[in-house]
Amino acid sequence: MSTLTTSEDTLKVGGERKEALKKVLFILLAIGVALLIGFLPTETDAMSRNAWAYLGIFSGLLVLFFTKAVPDWAAALTAMCFIVICGIGKINDTFASFGQSTVWLIIGVFGFSVGLNNSGLFKRLSLKILNLFPKNYKGQILAIFTTGLCMSPLLPSVQAKSSILLPISTEVSAAVGFEPKSKQALGMFTAAFLPSYFFGMAFLTGSAYVAIMLGFIKIKFSWLGWLGATWPWLIIAVVLTYLFCTIICRPDGKQQDLPADFITKKLEELGPMVKKEKQALVILVVALVFWLTQTLTGIDAGMIALLAMVAMLTCGLMDTKDFSSKIPWGTIVFIGALLSVSSFMSSTKAGDWFATLLGPVVSPIISSPWIFVPALCIITFAIRYVIVSQLVTLAVLLAIFTPFLQQSGISIFVVVWVVYMSSLVWNVPYQSPVIMGVIPLAGNKFITYNEARKASYLYMIICLVGMTASIPIWKALGLC
Repeated sequence: MSTLTTSEDTLKVGGERKEALKKVLFILLAIGVALLIGFLPTETDAMSRNAWAYLGIFSGLLVLFFTKAVPDWAAALTAMCFIVICGIGKINDTFASFGQSTVWLIIGVFGFSVGLNNSGLFKRLSLKILNLFPKNYKGQILAIFTTGLCMSPLLPSVQAKSSILLPISTEVSAAVGFEPKSKQALGMFTAAFLPSYFFGMAFLTGSAYVAIMLGFIKIKFSWLGWLGATWPWLIIAVVLTYLFCTIICRPDGKQQDLPADFITKKLEELGPMVKKEKQALVILVVALVFWLTQTLTGIDAGMIALLAMVAMLTCGLMDTKDFSSKIPWGTIVFIGALLSVSSFMSSTKAGDWFATLLGPVVSPIISSPWIFVPALCIITFAIRYVIVSQLVTLAVLLAIFTPFLQQSGISIFVVVWVVYMSSLVWNVPYQSPVIMGVIPLAGNKFITYNEARKASYLYMIICLVGMTASIPIWKALGLC
């Protein structure tokens, strides 16, 4: 036993050393790429020394992103530091992104989500909606689907929404006797997962990731303004998801109905509505009213989110420990840093040089939104097999296409919305570690990853059709 333990420890230490050596080599590679690109080429009218230095730093950053030699947030912060050190930007300008509304909106929304999730309010609301529908397969699909759709604009945490609905969908599958890994179980999973995880992106308050998109877009949207640009995609998503669940995944022959008292018993287990749920409901309603009337009040969405979070803290719906541990600070730092680093692509004129270099390839694609939008979806699907991070995918494609947007009359909103939403696929496990963490909420019995990725192919169709169908609306709004 002792010999075996020693051998295992030796292997573990050897593996750790190998991993550490690999990271060092990748860091050296990133430094080498940055130095070669930053200082080897000569200055030209199109590319100043600062422009080359920035391009070197940006290229080194991409190497770190691709290789995962250091955490993404640390790599982005390092790039910011070298932008200051190399004199490309002053410290106040370089770190100004952390003072933008976007970063504070993300903090507020994440904190707001923690408080809502802690209150237990949404589990009660979900069960009450589920109880309104028939207890057969189609009725329960519609119940779970409608519940997810109703929750979409109300709870900004996609993980929280999924953690409420996915276990319920699994319990329904078990209660009606579906076979594990069957198409009916997949239908229940899809009806719970897609509305709770993706549909909220169509609402300004439906996901913390909307705030991330807004940071890259740099155009102010009201609650209704955002929905005005995203509703065609949402309609297509609703229709195709419902048809997939009720037609492709429908049971063969007659199936047992859900017991009539199934939901009632679960509501009884919760007991009467408690004080924390009532407090959460009041804070949620007040926040939604201010978000919906933003064009009238002029109050920034980020300030509303922060005040809602403070109200949650004051009412005891979250505490300092939650604020420290449940808000993803690494993600927030990464977003602020990436927004800053990306902004220098334009100010250094490196983006213009890219435009000249890539013009012959990119110009035909971006010449018409009817070509560009579906092509961008397909390009994003393909790139995600190579680039693990959705945000890195977005940063790379923005660097390629942004220089061409003004001449083509296409808004940066179109690129950010299409790329970010299309990047959320999970065709292979490494494409979305977050979704891989959410799928076990379905029990890992009725649905495993192999079944769940079938819904990813459905999602790809939703993006391709939904984004293309959005073009007439975007034209009417002056976005393309």
